[in-house]
Amino acid sequence: MGKSTTGYKGVVVTPEGYIRVEFTLEGQRCREIIDGEPTPANLKLASDWLGSIRTAIRNGTFSYRATFPDSKRARRFINKRLLSTFLLNWHSEQTHLKAAAKREYLKTINGQINNTPLGRMRIAEIEWVHIKRWALAKNIAPKTRRNYMSVLRTALDDAVDEGIIDVSPMLGKKLKSPTVVKKSKAHKVDPFDWDERKAIMAACKDEFRWFVQFALWMGLRIGELVALRWDHVNFVKGTVRVEESISMAADKAEDPKTENSIRDVKLNGPALEALNAMKQYTYMEGEYVFHNPHDNKRWRGDSPIRKKWKRLLHRAGVRYRSPKQVRHTYISTSLMSGEPISFVCAQVGHEDESVTYKHYSRFIPGNDKKAGSRAEEAWKQVQ
Repeated sequence: MGKSTTGYKGVVVTPEGYIRVEFTLEGQRCREIIDGEPTPANLKLASDWLGSIRTAIRNGTFSYRATFPDSKRARRFINKRLLSTFLLNWHSEQTHLKAAAKREYLKTINGQINNTPLGRMRIAEIEWVHIKRWALAKNIAPKTRRNYMSVLRTALDDAVDEGIIDVSPMLGKKLKSPTVVKKSKAHKVDPFDWDERKAIMAACKDEFRWFVQFALWMGLRIGELVALRWDHVNFVKGTVRVEESISMAADKAEDPKTENSIRDVKLNGPALEALNAMKQYTYMEGEYVFHNPHDNKRWRGDSPIRKKWKRLLHRAGVRYRSPKQVRHTYISTSLMSGEPISFVCAQVGHEDESVTYKHYSRFIPGNDKKAGSRAEEAWKQVQ
């Protein structure tokens, strides 16, 4: 068949005036007609596109069906891409995710999928039975299982959008787990009582004392505490503006967990005392309020805080609970002291009062009048 040269390897113009690209796949020579007049600009675009096809073939990510959906030749080539290969490539493209969420996605992909028989399967051959077998093989809490499956479901939906597979094997499927695993203690509200709080504060030896005191009296998340800057503090109004969070996975501040997390939190006496005490350490720098006493630099996420917290509880003789229990302590103490649930909900940035009630209803004795002072009064009684 006659053809005219174009100056681009693998790009030719047929006698009929069409642009054709030619490449080799699995030892077979492939030819495909593409749309467009054979103008110099279109020939250059065809050459660039052909280059991306060859790169995808070398990387094992090429899908004939997705690239040439109307080609009869597509049926000759099975999509040999493994699920594990696809998931890693898919994860790298999730640039819209926050750093912490992206880290959790990668932990699920590497730790829960790619090291299993499911991860070693070709994505085009996966059926619901394979996914069901993978999911039920894990002796985990139902919520954790749903989180793992949610990552896989989202990835497979994107695989459909990209033309890698025709239909997601999870479409319309819902797992019915016959077992109920007891919820891990790590997810329970397990606050510190007044005696434990006194022991913890007494065991603090450096400026970390003020970090702990502030956390116990403000209910901020760990990432919100790490990201707190001096220009977020309004000493005149007696409030702290929460509008950023820093996780271990992020090198810089990000938006908080939810839209409701952006809020003004009321400063009470103990929290204000902690801020005034921190002025001698970080105020003149005008940056972050709390530093790691070890190097006098901003906390690098929550991991070093957990380590120091663990040593502190051991020194205080208090049963270990994770740092997030400090936030639970603030919420439960406020509710037990009679603070209105609406006030507590706004302070901690819950989506609405139903969230607060769902997790902390057992700490609510009834309604009360004064907001923002009852917990502080209760503390004074035990001094």
